[in-house]
Amino acid sequence: MNEQANDTLKTIHSLRTTHGDFSDRDVSDKDLETILASAVRAANASNAQNYAIIVIRDRAVMKEVSGGYSGAVALLFCVDFQRNMDLAAHLGKVYEYDPAWALTSGTVDAALAAQTAVIAAQSLGIDSLLTNGIHRGDPRRVWKALNLPSQNCFPAVMLVLGYGKSSPTGHAGRLAAQGTIHQETYHRRNAAELAQLATFQSDAANNLWEPNGFFDGPGKRAKTAYAQLAPTLAEAGFAFPTAPVRKE
Repeated sequence: MNEQANDTLKTIHSLRTTHGDFSDRDVSDKDLETILASAVRAANASNAQNYAIIVIRDRAVMKEVSGGYSGAVALLFCVDFQRNMDLAAHLGKVYEYDPAWALTSGTVDAALAAQTAVIAAQSLGIDSLLTNGIHRGDPRRVWKALNLPSQNCFPAVMLVLGYGKSSPTGHAGRLAAQGTIHQETYHRRNAAELAQLATFQSDAANNLWEPNGFFDGPGKRAKTAYAQLAPTLAEAGFAFPTAPVRKE
C-alpha cells in the first residue's frame, strides 16, 4: 500500500475476515445505524435499490440462517422486488420484471451495499464476515426463519458483524495482477503464468488447489454444497429459460 494512503484506503487495506471467533461484545445501536446509513449510500442500478436488508440480532437464528456463523448482529442482503410489486399494487398498477435482469441487477445492488457496510464497520473498529453459507444445504430454511416473501425476494449474501476475540496476525493472500487484473482485454494465462498461479497460497497453510484447499478437489465443494440453489431460485420466481449458446 502507498505510504501516503489516506484513511479510506487504510481502512480498505486493513479489511480481514473473522471466522467463528466473534466475542460476546455487542455492536451498539448507534454504530449499527451508522453502518446501515452507509450501506444504503452504495451505488445501485437506476437508484432503484432493488435489495432488502434484514437485521438479525438473535444469534441462534444467525447460525441457522448462515449455516453456522454468529456474531453480535447479522445483516442479510436480499434481492428484493416484492417491495416494488406491493407499491405498484398500492398505486393500482402492475409491476413486471425480467427474471434474469432482476437476479443479476438485484444481486449487484445487494453486494455493493454489503461491501459498503463492511468498509463502514471496519472504520468503526468492527470486524466482519461476509458469507454465502445461506445458499448451502437447503436455502428454504432462510425463508422460513425470516418470513421472506415466497417469491420476488432472494437472499444474496449475509454479513456477520462483531468483535473478534483476538487481533489479526496477518491477512489472507489475494490474487491481483497475477490472476485477476487484465489490461484492455481479457488475457488467457499462459503456461508459465498458470504454473505461478498453481502455487498461490490463500493463507499460510492452504494452496487452493490442494485436496485440503477451499475448492476441495478442486471444484467439488462448489458442486455439492449448493445443489439445491437452482431449484430454490426457480421457486422464488427467478427462473428463466435456458438461452441458446451463442457460437462465434
